[in-house]
Amino acid sequence: MDQETDFPPVIFTDDGWIMATEPPITAQDLRDKIVGSYAGTGGALGWSIGDHEVYHCELQGGEQFGAAVDGLDGSKMSFVHSATPGAEQRIAENLQALIASDGGPLTVLAADCRERGVPFFPRVRMNSHYVIDPAHPGYGGFRRNRPEMLLGRPGEQLPEGSLQWAMRTGKDYAFAEVRQYMEGIICESFERFDVDGVELDFMRHPGWFRIEQAQANAYLMTDLVRRVRSRLRRRQQECGRRQWLIVRVPPTLADSSRTGLDVELWMAEGLVDIVVVGGGFIPFETPLEEFVDAAQGSDCRIYGCIEATRYIDERHLRGLASRWYEDGAAGIYLYNFYTMAPDWNERLFGELAQPQVMAQRDKIHGTDAAGPVSPVEGHSGGFRYASPSTQLPAELFPGYDGKGPHIRVRITDDVETALTAGVLAGCTLALYLPQLGQENRLEVALNGAAIPWDTARVQVGMWTRQQVAALFWADYPTYPQAVEQAGTLVEFDLGAPALRHGENEVEVHLQGDCSGQSVLLERVEITVSYKAQN
Repeated sequence: MDQETDFPPVIFTDDGWIMATEPPITAQDLRDKIVGSYAGTGGALGWSIGDHEVYHCELQGGEQFGAAVDGLDGSKMSFVHSATPGAEQRIAENLQALIASDGGPLTVLAADCRERGVPFFPRVRMNSHYVIDPAHPGYGGFRRNRPEMLLGRPGEQLPEGSLQWAMRTGKDYAFAEVRQYMEGIICESFERFDVDGVELDFMRHPGWFRIEQAQANAYLMTDLVRRVRSRLRRRQQECGRRQWLIVRVPPTLADSSRTGLDVELWMAEGLVDIVVVGGGFIPFETPLEEFVDAAQGSDCRIYGCIEATRYIDERHLRGLASRWYEDGAAGIYLYNFYTMAPDWNERLFGELAQPQVMAQRDKIHGTDAAGPVSPVEGHSGGFRYASPSTQLPAELFPGYDGKGPHIRVRITDDVETALTAGVLAGCTLALYLPQLGQENRLEVALNGAAIPWDTARVQVGMWTRQQVAALFWADYPTYPQAVEQAGTLVEFDLGAPALRHGENEVEVHLQGDCSGQSVLLERVEITVSYKAQN
């Protein structure tokens, strides 16, 4: 790979989990457990430098973990640290020890990635809406000392559970001081360290301006991106190596614009090199192709994002990756997969980097649900604010005489050709419902053809789904786990001719006592399975 012109088709990310493990951690731990997890894959590595303006690396322009503790109380509520009590103390101890021994974690990681040929970049969270008590050390002095520069103004009464209320403690980029502070953090991360660029992560967490002012203030964020781009170009001239500007943005162009990010202009002006689309929470509902179309005529590359807490089954990953490559994506960005074992990373890179390898391997194609607009709290509000409405969940009512909802599921497999070639093992349609009454049945049609209810396999609980390990942010190495699920799973075997490449339409109608309760349809998925290849 020529790093001057190319970038790996798979980007792995790490949120700095190792800094919260039991001290002392050493530079060799970073080399073995962080760089070593990806050095054999061929992928790139993005490493998060911190959260809430408290940084777990050796930045001089920002607040380091442990630097501000006098008068603060680590027992106060912190969404980030409550699951791992004492994490902030461990981070502070590990950080100061690494600075004293080896210069700090960024210094170590950048040098080892350079030596092993792993493209490496720091990831800067542009905002954070985690629920943290201001008296907790993880809240950060920047916000604590400038409450008037937050999205919710001091003394302002906001409806509890609303989007505005959920994001009230986030920084407001309408203020020049906020933009200047973040410019300093962003640029120090690539000007002081031997890295390959920087990521501006707008999806951790969305919400940078007050909601009613966001679209009008987009020019202010564009100005910040221009300033970062200018300094990145100067750094490129100094080091003689390409410096990549990566941005992770909301899952549609409309949602990006609505929240104050003029991504189309950034691509047209050549301000950004890679646009990562979405937070990975609704990847099957993310129209990545509109970003590809908007990037035409520019050198910008488009990557699709997958979030491990939503999808970690390899069949889902193949389904999403094959879909995005078909749309013209340059690659895949994996978020929250950061403690996966090296052999898992290497195997997944070997598939997700090559569409032709995935062509006749098992895939799951499906749908997503964005969740409610209200009530929300903290980062859940930010994610919902930046997401469009989705097809599901859909409430099904008994006794309704018309047609049921039509759910669109796109597949990238050519099932008819696979059937003719004798490599297709089978196809399955799955419907997921929290509860389905014994008196109810579903009338289901695929592409207009009815699927008999008496062919359904119905399981109430006692079925499993691949998920991340329970303590994936702390245990290393980890693998996906089969986790038993509640609710009802309804499955139908499908004949290949019933499916078509591209969009397929599933209609679902609830039958039963019209005085009965409605049921919720949460997910629709189609699995395409292939025979084992020699």
